[in-house]
Amino acid sequence: MGVTEDDYIHLLGALLPPGPAWSSDDAAIKGAAPSLLRVHQRGDDLMLEIDPRTTTELINRWETCCGLPDECIPVGTQTLRQRQQRLDAKVNLAGGINEDFYLRQLAALGKPGATITRYNKGPFKCTSSCTDATYSTEWRYYWQVNMPASTDATWMTCMDDCDTPIRHWGDTVAECVISKLCPSHTYVIFKYP
Repeated sequence: MGVTEDDYIHLLGALLPPGPAWSSDDAAIKGAAPSLLRVHQRGDDLMLEIDPRTTTELINRWETCCGLPDECIPVGTQTLRQRQQRLDAKVNLAGGINEDFYLRQLAALGKPGATITRYNKGPFKCTSSCTDATYSTEWRYYWQVNMPASTDATWMTCMDDCDTPIRHWGDTVAECVISKLCPSHTYVIFKYP
C-alpha cells in the first residue's frame, strides 16, 4: 500500500507547533499534501531509472553514456526490453576473460541457454584417445558459442531477390557483442542448431 494525501496531511500536522495558531485542518496544509505526494511518487519513479534494466524515461541518456547504440545494433531496430538488456550487459556485468563472463553476457542479451566449446586440448597425437578430435595447434585460439534452439531462422520467399540466401539465421547483435569482447588473439565460431 502506497503513501496517500492523508498521510502527508498527518505528517504536516505533526510538524506544527502546539497551540491554537495552526490546525491540521488548515487549507494550506491540505493544499501542500498533493504536491508532496507527487514529489514522493516521482522519487519512486526515479529509483527505477537508476537501474538500466528498468529505465524508461532516461534510457536515451543511459545509452549515450554507454556509447550505445553501437555498430552491433542499428538505431531504431530494438524494442525497449532489448535496449534495457543491452544496457544491462554493458553496465552491470563484471568483466573477465573466462567462459562464465561470456555466458553471462549471452544471458543478458537474451540467450540464457547458450554454451561454449573450447578446443584447447592440443593436436591429435598417436597417444591420443580414438575419440579425441583431430585438429592442429592453431585450434587452441578458436572457441565456439553454441546458440540455444530458440534462435530464429528466416527463409527465402518468392518476393526476395535472386541473391538472397535460401535460409538466414543468427543473432547479429549477440555475435557482434561477443566478437567485440573476445580476446584479440582468439576467433569465435557461432553454431546454431
